[in-house]
Amino acid sequence: MTVGRAHELSQSQLEILAAERKVWPAELSFPEHVYAERLDVVQQDLLARGLSGAVLFDPENMFWLTGYQTIGYFTFQAMFVPISGKPVMITRVVNRDMALALPTIADAVAIFDTQDHIDVLAATLRSRQSTGRIGLETTSRYLNVHDHVRLGEHMGARLVPWTGVIEGRRMVKSAAELERMRHAARAVEAGMAEALATVAPGRTDNDLAAALYRGSIAAGSEYIGHPPMVVSGPRSELCFALWKRNTIRKGDVVLLEGAGCVDRYHAMMARSAVVGRPSDEHKATAEALIEILETATQAIRPGVTAGEVDLAVRARVEKRGLGRYFKSRTAYGIGIGFPPNWAEGHIYSIRPDDPLELLPDMTFHIIPTMFREGFGMAISDSVRVTETGCEVLTHHPRDLLIVD
Repeated sequence: MTVGRAHELSQSQLEILAAERKVWPAELSFPEHVYAERLDVVQQDLLARGLSGAVLFDPENMFWLTGYQTIGYFTFQAMFVPISGKPVMITRVVNRDMALALPTIADAVAIFDTQDHIDVLAATLRSRQSTGRIGLETTSRYLNVHDHVRLGEHMGARLVPWTGVIEGRRMVKSAAELERMRHAARAVEAGMAEALATVAPGRTDNDLAAALYRGSIAAGSEYIGHPPMVVSGPRSELCFALWKRNTIRKGDVVLLEGAGCVDRYHAMMARSAVVGRPSDEHKATAEALIEILETATQAIRPGVTAGEVDLAVRARVEKRGLGRYFKSRTAYGIGIGFPPNWAEGHIYSIRPDDPLELLPDMTFHIIPTMFREGFGMAISDSVRVTETGCEVLTHHPRDLLIVD
């Protein structure tokens, strides 16, 4: 029964809590032993730090640890990881069945819409850990300042920051995770091919977005963690501008960036097109983007630092005199993603002066992008660090597509 109620529960709410649990092991993305091994890593860390448990808020970390996923994370949820036994979800009641469907989760404490979620979380922590310090995922974007303060008022000095443990493990992918990402790569390739084939005068950027979605979903993609970047004409100069019913005309540049997702693991790619005869600026920009991509894939290998790869790329861009247009990092980490983000770039990236040492089976989206006067272009691919170099995961001709 749920603890820490804001009021006494109704008979119907009590019946919900008493309903028989229905377990669906097939909902897991990987075999149960994979999650047991991951849980052991986390619990060993908690024991080494002298903690009695930890509270997670990131849906990506919850998914990595237990396979739990729901689109309902826009409302409050948390996962308590004890030092022994399986994790416990604290989540809105409509997510409870999804949590209880997984054999990797011990229990799910329901938060009804009439209850205060921090009261319920605090009461759950007190009931399950009467003594000891509890680690808190304080870097999560899903723990807001107000909730953090209120939880501290409930729990006092028992709460301590606990971050980076799961994220550190997510950077290097297993063979099974890479298999999902390769499947995702095939999906985005299909979507990109369909979208590029749709580019023509008189079509709209909505037509292209629909083709990109249709092709990737038909090829096996689930919902992706970020809207694809589909934009045409002068609006392509604006980073993160998306489709908006714009009619494509002669002279327009079309920028397409999409992703495929399989079991929440993503692969991304971007390509660009021009309708009609390309200008010298169009051609020079596309050539520079392809050179960035090729330079990065040649520089990526185990043992080099992210900063060294980024420096090699920027040297080529500066030599072309286009440095002022290359404003972003060279690449960002990829893997698990939930909306609003499809990337792991908040965990690791290839960027200036970054001391991160590249390791085999790290995965990145290399993102050569430039926004110039009147147009923007991107030509990108997803890659894996191998034992000796770099494997490109996404495949489609990189040349600027010219559409008559």
